Amino acid sequence: MAASSPPTQDSNLRGMAVSSISLITFAVGANVVFLRIYVRMKRRVIGWDDYTICVALALSLLGTVADVYQVANGAGRHIDTLTPAQLSEFIKWTFVEGVEFVIGTCFVKISVCGFILRFISKARWNMRYFIYILMGFLIVSTLSLVTALLAQCRPLKALYILDIKGKCYSKNVSIAIAYVQAAINVCTDFICAGLPFFVIRNLQMKRSLKIGLSIIMGLGIFTACFSVLRIGFLYTNYSTDVTYDNLVNVVCAVLELNLGIIAASIATIRPLFVNLGPMVRVSSDNIEAPYSSNRPYVRNLKASKAGRKPTGILLNRMGITKTTNTKISQDFQEASEERGW
Repeated sequence: MAASSPPTQDSNLRGMAVSSISLITFAVGANVVFLRIYVRMKRRVIGWDDYTICVALALSLLGTVADVYQVANGAGRHIDTLTPAQLSEFIKWTFVEGVEFVIGTCFVKISVCGFILRFISKARWNMRYFIYILMGFLIVSTLSLVTALLAQCRPLKALYILDIKGKCYSKNVSIAIAYVQAAINVCTDFICAGLPFFVIRNLQMKRSLKIGLSIIMGLGIFTACFSVLRIGFLYTNYSTDVTYDNLVNVVCAVLELNLGIIAASIATIRPLFVNLGPMVRVSSDNIEAPYSSNRPYVRNLKASKAGRKPTGILLNRMGITKTTNTKISQDFQEASEERGW
């Protein structure tokens, strides 16, 4: 007895859930990026890491539009319930989202690398070279993957227009490209998420502030987790009921990109939530060094009669650090100036 086809669906709750997740996470990311640009422009320290995250946000907007059109053309429904026109539109917008996702995640990671470079002094050339090599690898691998996606059918319209005959990749080649892209994403996600820990630990600041910044900047680990999870659902791209089975994969991709944008930007808006006024008040009788509000500085307190070392208080726009060394580290000084903190 032949199996009956799935019944026609009056509502598409699965698809609506995907659209909602995409719209909400994009809206949150857009607001965080807006605040980031506001802070950077206010402090006049805007840089190319800010511009690249704006490009990533624009690509995320394109992905959100693609998600909405996919749902409007049957994503979340069984493929047997779709018309040929709906299936064609679904495939087209799935392709658009795939290309957008590859380029968007690349720009997010380049922005993260640019932000981390603000912390590193030029003397630490080995770390800086490693980050430049990582960015070069991201650019080359992204261009290669995008080229592979654009070349999967000749002509490309044969991919989504069912009436056009063309020469396309075999199923095995398409699966291999998908897994290579996912593997690159996982590796680079974890590298970008781990880099801040190696940089922050060398900065001269309070331990509690180091921990807080490490947690904030380490939010990229959640992005990497979604990247790993997405690998487990790549097989749904080639399901016989792809419009119904592929939604989990789509959700993972949406969260990976949009949470990556949020994680890459949230550390930059910290100045909005801290007191930017004087961090500490010291009696003028105990101050030997003049105060400068434009850059980090050290107030040297007079040594006590007991012969102890002079104790310094490192004041900056991020917090207060007590130190027995009145010389500010080159890393921290340059990082504070460049970040405008």
